[in-house]
Amino acid sequence: MTRLRLPLLLSIFFLISACGTERSYSNQSYGDNIPAELLRTTDYTIKPGDKVKVQSFNNLASVLYESTVNGVPGGVTVPEYEAYVDNEGYIALPRAARIKIANLTQKAASDLVNAAYVGIINTPQFNVRVMNMRVKVLGAVNKQGMYYLERENETLSEVLAMAEGVKYENMGKKLTLIRRVADTSQAIEFELNAANMGNPRLNDIVMRDNDIVYVQPSKASVNSAKAQQIAAIIAPISLLISAALLIVTITK
Repeated sequence: MTRLRLPLLLSIFFLISACGTERSYSNQSYGDNIPAELLRTTDYTIKPGDKVKVQSFNNLASVLYESTVNGVPGGVTVPEYEAYVDNEGYIALPRAARIKIANLTQKAASDLVNAAYVGIINTPQFNVRVMNMRVKVLGAVNKQGMYYLERENETLSEVLAMAEGVKYENMGKKLTLIRRVADTSQAIEFELNAANMGNPRLNDIVMRDNDIVYVQPSKASVNSAKAQQIAAIIAPISLLISAALLIVTITK
C-alpha cells in the first residue's frame, strides 16, 4: 500500500477495517482533466448477498404475498417484496419459482421474474431493484456519512446533494474519489480539482457501489478543528488547577 496523506488515510480507515482485507491505492492526479472512464455509465451486476426489491406494476399485491393481521390472512397488502440473494445467487419468489439472478443486470433480472410469473398472472410486469448500492461521503460536506443510491448511475452532484452540499468556506483544493477495482482487493484514488466544482464534467461523474468521495478540508478549517480539540482537552485541566488553587488558598 502506497503512502497516503494522513487525513485521507483516516477517512478511509473505517472502510478498510470493515472489509478486513488489505487494499492498495494508487494515486492518480487529474486536476481539471476528468477521465472519460469516470463519466461512463454501466449496468450494475447483481451478486450474492445483495438485497433486492421486487415490485409489481400490475398492482397485484396478492401475487407477491398476503399480509396477516394477528396471524389471520388478510389486511393491507403492498405490491412489492424484498429478498436477499443467497450464496448460490438465487431468490425465492412467492407463488412462483426459485430463480437465479446473480451475475444479471437489474433489467435482465426483471425479465426473468416476469417469465417466472407467466401463467400465474396476465402480462406480468415486474421490476427488480438492488437496495444496497451505497457510497461514503467524507470531508468538507454538511453531513458526512454512508448514502444509498436510489438508482444506477447517480452522479457526483446528486451524491453531494444527499450529503447536504459542500462546505465551500471549509473546503480545500482537492476532491478525491476512491473506487474499488472490480473483483480485486485493490482500489484506485482519483484526485480532482475541487476548486472547479462548477465544471459539468466533474459534477457528472458517475458513482459506483462502494465509492468513497473525500472533499479535502482547507488547512485553516483543519487547524481550527485541532485548536477546538486542544481547547476541549485543556478546559477541564484548567478547571481542576483553578479548583486546586482555590482549595489551597482557603486552607491557608
